[in-house]
Amino acid sequence: MEPNIDAITVTIPYKEGVASEQKPVAIWPLVDAALRVIEADDTTREAARAALGSSDGCVVLANYLNSEVKRIHEMDYRFKVPLLVLAADMARDDDGADSIYDPEEGALYFETDESQYSFHVFKDWTVDWVAVADDVEKGYEWTGVENQTWALDHLLSYLDYGDYNPPD
Repeated sequence: MEPNIDAITVTIPYKEGVASEQKPVAIWPLVDAALRVIEADDTTREAARAALGSSDGCVVLANYLNSEVKRIHEMDYRFKVPLLVLAADMARDDDGADSIYDPEEGALYFETDESQYSFHVFKDWTVDWVAVADDVEKGYEWTGVENQTWALDHLLSYLDYGDYNPPD
């Protein structure tokens, strides 16, 4: 059964003393707002919805939306923290990604079967990234490649084309 993307929420863990109340945050409205800003076509929107069904898909979607800042300078970044927290939460169940927080670099890294992804989160200092990540590693050595060039291709790979067989 396919998950109800519109109903997916996540509760963001904040550092002690920062937030008096932690409320679930709906993911799709934030992703949808970012997709509207970048004027994503229907195929990209469908791929984004499909990607939200797995931890590695959430990582790839976050990478895609982050990559669009080079083209769209008015990006709506409200998606970033909830989407990264969701990816780390989902990964604990589906083993699609490993999350590593490097407090020295101020970055959250994800390792998937396909690639490594890096997200700078130092501006999001109120979030308890230690609680989000599977591991904390100061001086984490990221060996990934610049994957933002292929971000849309990676996202589109989450589309299900059923029995479609492309011509040789």
